[in-house]
Amino acid sequence: MNRIYLYAIIFSFFGILSGCQEDPEIWDSSTADFDGNWYVQYNHETLGEDPFGEGLTTLYTYNTASNDGAEIWFTDEGGFWDYKVRIPVNQASLTFGSTSEVTSIIDGYEIKVIVNNGKIIKNAVELPSGAIVDSIYFEVWFEDLQDATEIENDKLIVGGHRKSGFEEDEPH
Repeated sequence: MNRIYLYAIIFSFFGILSGCQEDPEIWDSSTADFDGNWYVQYNHETLGEDPFGEGLTTLYTYNTASNDGAEIWFTDEGGFWDYKVRIPVNQASLTFGSTSEVTSIIDGYEIKVIVNNGKIIKNAVELPSGAIVDSIYFEVWFEDLQDATEIENDKLIVGGHRKSGFEEDEPH
């Protein structure tokens, strides 16, 4: 009788395990070429390379809920200037941005931002691990940038590369 209970428990256990294993739905983002975690540096035409001494910071780009391929979310999650905006993309040319101001949706810091002249360059950077990753370039204007640089209608020039995920490629 004890064997019957043991077999019943074993079969029940395997039944529960197999019932919980679902194949996840896998889908591609309509903005996959733009989506990712990037290491970027904010530079300035007049003040030079990395004028704020931040070094490489992380930028996050990802699809919007509409998944229409027309725009992406663009944010540094407080890593540099603390902004989050939706930016138009051009799939065919791998470019992004516009000359229109958009308002950042960071609570308590809803500044106007312009991201323009953006470009993704496929397989442009070889990292120390040997990984070949995409490059990113864009120009950004923040409503309050003039307060930091004392230059009217100022902008920052931003460049970097997609994060590889390998530890040896992490900035130090």
